[in-house]
Amino acid sequence: MSAPAISVASLELGEALAGELERASRLLGELAFELGSDETTLRRHLTGLQSIDHVTQIMLNIATVLRAGEGTDQLAGVTLEDVARRLRASLN
Repeated sequence: MSAPAISVASLELGEALAGELERASRLLGELAFELGSDETTLRRHLTGLQSIDHVTQIMLNIATVLRAGEGTDQLAGVTLEDVARRLRASLN
């Protein structure tokens, strides 16, 4: 059974979505940096700020998957093990 054909529009949409995820990740990172620069906020919300970092990493990993070439292991570039595990589970 052959793999379904992927249109140029689908590839362009994937690239555009990856770019939007990267942009959103940068915005979240800037917010976390701004909030973390205040010592009181940092102490009070350290766990929440770490969660923002984790979310940005997830977004960047998804962007990597969206950009992966057809015929390759599209999850090979996923660096967060928990994300890779969930994505692989969704394929089974």
